[in-house]
Amino acid sequence: MRPPVRRRWTAVAWALAAVVATLQAWGGLRRSPGDRLSDLQVYLGAVADLWRGGTLYDFAAQNGAAPFTYPPFAGLVLAPLHPIPFAVLAPLWGICTFAVVAALAWAVAGRSEIRRFDRRLLAPLLAIALFASAPISSNFRFGQVSVFLVALVAVDALAVVPERWRGVATGVAGAIKLTPMIFVPYYWFSGQRRTAIVSTITFLCGTALAWLILPSDSVRFWFTEIWNVNRVGHIATGGNQSLNGALLRAEVPESARAAIAGILGIIVVAVALYRASLAYRQGRPLLAAVIVGAAGLVFSPVSWTHHQVWLVLAVLVAAGAGPRARFVWIAVVLAIMILPVTSHGARLPGAELVLGNARLWLALALAVCLPVLRPAGTTPGIRRRTAAADPERPPQA
Repeated sequence: MRPPVRRRWTAVAWALAAVVATLQAWGGLRRSPGDRLSDLQVYLGAVADLWRGGTLYDFAAQNGAAPFTYPPFAGLVLAPLHPIPFAVLAPLWGICTFAVVAALAWAVAGRSEIRRFDRRLLAPLLAIALFASAPISSNFRFGQVSVFLVALVAVDALAVVPERWRGVATGVAGAIKLTPMIFVPYYWFSGQRRTAIVSTITFLCGTALAWLILPSDSVRFWFTEIWNVNRVGHIATGGNQSLNGALLRAEVPESARAAIAGILGIIVVAVALYRASLAYRQGRPLLAAVIVGAAGLVFSPVSWTHHQVWLVLAVLVAAGAGPRARFVWIAVVLAIMILPVTSHGARLPGAELVLGNARLWLALALAVCLPVLRPAGTTPGIRRRTAAADPERPPQA
């Protein structure tokens, strides 16, 4: 393909990505005032109470959305948004979401294991898939922070920044929401121990800052609210694609459910950490990050649709030894992550177990099943390059 033609197709792909993103953002902005970017309204309502001398954790949205569920450090990060009028902040949030997804697509395309397209064309194609997917649609619709946290972790996991800075972004993400901290043991066991230490120190510094500025909220969160899983909403719905959510939908008794989810979840995480470490050492940082992100979705008590961005990124992982197998893999991932399979599957007689939990099965496949040996013809990972160069869920959670 001649360079001018390639540039033309790249421009067309980015334009199409912008159109898809605009439609998704518009879908969120045209909802009724009470449901418009409902999670963002929760963030703003909670920090408004904080500015008035109250607490983050007493706010209750009028539309019945879940209350503020993040650590106090997240309240500090979101507090500067309070003076901005919602009419200005809502479209600004959509623009920032677009920019972060586009940047994430560019970073991930640079670590792609599929060599058919170069990065300049692959990045907008991935952006189109992301914008069309249920997780990013959910981020737009609810005004969520989840994609921002995935992007922060990707900065470290995909070596977007120099080694001396790796871990800072993951630590910040973990201080805002605890689930990204699953990447810390991955960094450690894969030999990225400096990144693991920096992540932990950054997380502790952010948490300590919140204790210093918001001591009562910190006591309340770490000793009370963190254990109240049901506080985040109706976690038995199909939008919760965690192992715990599937067991809830299967009506497993409470005592047995806690034991099964805990034991199986720990096994999945242990296997995933081993597999991710092996993938990283074999030069496959994207696969390693996707494996860890998928394991976190399985293990977490609540994995809403907007959390599942890591599963979409699996389209650029080389699954199978030949082009046909990879095409089938890409088609399956895109179908599961774009089509409303979990919501509609739950309504089909006999299909709830399979289709109603389709994204959980995909996460499990990534965490414990997908081969980690690097197939011939895939691009080398970061270690080789370094050596050479030196509507599916209730709102908010």
